[in-house]
Amino acid sequence: MIKRLLTLLCIQLAFCCTTVAANYLTFTAEEDSSAFSIEDHDTKSNIFYSLDNGKTWNKLTDQPVKLAKGDRALLKGRKPDRELTAKNYCNFKMEGLIAASGSVMSLVDIDGERKIIPYTYCFYKLFQDCASLTKAPELPATTLAESCYEEMFRGCTSLTKAPELPAKTLAGWCYAYMFSGCKNLNKAPELPATSLTVGSYAGMFNECSNLKKAPELPAKTLTRACYNAMFRGCSSLTQAPELPAKTLAESCYREMFSGCTSLNKAPELPAETLAGACYLKMFKGCSSLTKAPELPAKALTVWCYSEMFCGCAKLTQAPKLPASQLAQSCYNNMFSWCKSLTQTPELPATTLADDCYNRMFRGCASLKQALELPAAVLVEDCYKEMFSECTSLTQAPKLPATTLAESCYYRMFYKCTSLTQAPKLPATTLAESCYEEMFNECSSLKKAPKLPATTLAKSCYEEMFNECSNLKKAPKLPATTLAESCYSDMFYWCESLTQAPELPAKTLANGCYAGMFNGCSNLAYIKVAFTDWETGTDFWLAGTDHWLEDVAENGTFVCPKDLPKEYGEDFIPEGWKIVNEDTNK
Repeated sequence: MIKRLLTLLCIQLAFCCTTVAANYLTFTAEEDSSAFSIEDHDTKSNIFYSLDNGKTWNKLTDQPVKLAKGDRALLKGRKPDRELTAKNYCNFKMEGLIAASGSVMSLVDIDGERKIIPYTYCFYKLFQDCASLTKAPELPATTLAESCYEEMFRGCTSLTKAPELPAKTLAGWCYAYMFSGCKNLNKAPELPATSLTVGSYAGMFNECSNLKKAPELPAKTLTRACYNAMFRGCSSLTQAPELPAKTLAESCYREMFSGCTSLNKAPELPAETLAGACYLKMFKGCSSLTKAPELPAKALTVWCYSEMFCGCAKLTQAPKLPASQLAQSCYNNMFSWCKSLTQTPELPATTLADDCYNRMFRGCASLKQALELPAAVLVEDCYKEMFSECTSLTQAPKLPATTLAESCYYRMFYKCTSLTQAPKLPATTLAESCYEEMFNECSSLKKAPKLPATTLAKSCYEEMFNECSNLKKAPKLPATTLAESCYSDMFYWCESLTQAPELPAKTLANGCYAGMFNGCSNLAYIKVAFTDWETGTDFWLAGTDHWLEDVAENGTFVCPKDLPKEYGEDFIPEGWKIVNEDTNK
């Protein structure tokens, strides 16, 4: 009998030792009426829980396990019966306040002692939106798997401290958006890895608005999207970590500090070899940043600096931009809405790329002078909206180009309300929408440039001087062959204009003069050469649709005698005198 009792006691001791030795993931309730469950997205999960220190185990389902304050639940598991993916995963649901402890590895190896994560998406979204979670469990793994911790604690708004992350061997997207939206997280873990993988830290601390200090980032060799959006929206972050890499990878720093409104000093960026979108939106919205880092690269890549400093309202000086080799959208929106910037940097490139300067200085309200733009051959959208809404710009740069491209100057000086004089525009052959809205709403513009072009293109001058209310004299328009919408709304609402330029074309094109002088309330003279109002198309594409609406009540209309005498806003204004140029009557 005694021998039997001793045997049972040994078995119980061995069981207790096993229970103690196992490092189970543990949930401890910090208030009454706490609860947890599992939401299974078609994985057939194998997770079990115990409320009696491991004596009995029950399978965890979507039915809440209720806990009173101080109650503990141990959890263990094994690999689900189905491969985990971004669509097939399981995640905890919590109520009340719950602190996690122990190793999360017990969910895949029973006792929690394993250090290698066994499969991809292992803990993907495991605690997502668990606002009740006050403390994270241990993450002891040193070898990771693809997307293993991706979005693991996303939206855990009660979490204040991140767990240690000892892994030095990473995997693709392993930490991506891991703590995204953890608004009370105030301490980041050390990140010792020196060898990165694709997307490894992407979005890791995205929108962690209480994070004040970033961890060191010792890696010198980068990979695609490795730091993409890593600290985006960290509005309390005041200082950036060092970034020693000299060779970049695609999207490596993309949006890294975007929205870090307290960041007042940028890290040095010594890289001379860039990659596509490498700095895209890197400091966008960093409204406390006063100085930009040096950018020594001389050969650019697609989207490399696009929106890099967009919205940096306190930035007073742009860095030197020595690059002579541009790429598509390389400077797109780079300094847009930098409201304290007073001067542009030199832009020495003579060979351009599509969209290269598109909106580069849009909304730079303090910019007064722009430096020279030496390119002689333009490309599509190259200067599109480059200085739009630069309300203090008084002097435009020289524009010597003679070879234009589609939308090359589109809205280039849109709403530059202090601009009084336009630059010379020497091109004689135009491209589609090349000057469209170029000086739209330049309300101080008093003198228009000469427009010598005789070969027009679709919408080439459309809305070019729209709402230039101080423009008193229109430029000559020598072209005799028109194109669709070529002059559409060109002088719309130019209230100071008293005389239209002579229109020598004898045949109209679809929408060619549509709205051309609409709203020119002082316009009282126009001379045309066409002999027919028709363009051979339907009414909505009429060549003179609304072209003389709201002009002066009395004026002179000079035209060939063969032109049918039709009246109205689409034809000859009511009350105007008609003079036939043939008979001078």
